[in-house]
Amino acid sequence: MTFEFKRIPDEDLEAYHDLMNDKSLAVNAGSVPHPVSLEWARDRLAARKSCEKEGALADRGLYEDGVLVGAAGYFYRDYGLEIGYCIHRNYRGRGLATIAANLSVRLAREHRKTGPIAANYFQDNPVSGRVLEKVGFVRTGEQVGSSAAREGEIPSYCTELTGDLHLSPVQESDIPALFRFQDDKDAQYQAAGGAAHESEEAYREFLKQVESKGAVFRAILLEGAPVGYIATFDRFELREISYWIGREFWGQGLATRAVAQWMKEYLLPEGGLYARVVKDHPVSARILEKNGFIAVKEESYFSDIRGAVVEEILYKHD
Repeated sequence: MTFEFKRIPDEDLEAYHDLMNDKSLAVNAGSVPHPVSLEWARDRLAARKSCEKEGALADRGLYEDGVLVGAAGYFYRDYGLEIGYCIHRNYRGRGLATIAANLSVRLAREHRKTGPIAANYFQDNPVSGRVLEKVGFVRTGEQVGSSAAREGEIPSYCTELTGDLHLSPVQESDIPALFRFQDDKDAQYQAAGGAAHESEEAYREFLKQVESKGAVFRAILLEGAPVGYIATFDRFELREISYWIGREFWGQGLATRAVAQWMKEYLLPEGGLYARVVKDHPVSARILEKNGFIAVKEESYFSDIRGAVVEEILYKHD
């Protein structure tokens, strides 16, 4: 089966109406009445597309093998950023809500929405609570909510997601932070590899050049804000991985998490994935070893950063 998370086109209006015109969905939502008309569904889709242009929210359809099976996205309330999701009545009980919730968080982060993310659910809907727990949300309190599909105040639980880490294609807004992270003379000396870049423009051109040669660069996002980068590239006929965390984020295990995330999201090359660590940088060696890399060889090379020959360890992950 193939999943897509995309904007709902006008030709899927009837499928969207069928999804939303469901009392069991409406009573667990805040702004969905029951029943709803085709015109209501059309207006809702149009309004959400308009609001996305203003940066107020983003809504997507979850498709399985081309069939609309749910909808999800993010939006803002008075207390901040929140996600929401729903699954068609005929497709529940298969873990699709967890997929939709995860994709909503990722969408918000790809749009560089930063900070904690909230998600609230009615206390008589514990299934939604279990979904949020799987995604990493933690219950933070209680309140009362309301639903357009039922009367009165409804006891609700508040949850929040913090500390989430995502890998995302580098955007223009990431460049200043990524340049600043690498423009750290002590960190450059410690890494002993690569070359320093004199300006943001030089760094931007460097990224363009290496990506044109097959490198894959990803910004490491912590709660939607860049804290470093991770990349793979070809060198000496080997596919290598490299990573860099800004100094102010050291000691939080972010590089270990980023490598683990990379290994989960990307296929390993046929010949294995390699990494190089200078022998006097044991922290980086531990990051690799925690992620299943094994030392296979010792080498030496001339480091332009240090202006001297350094010894390094070559690691491999099959």
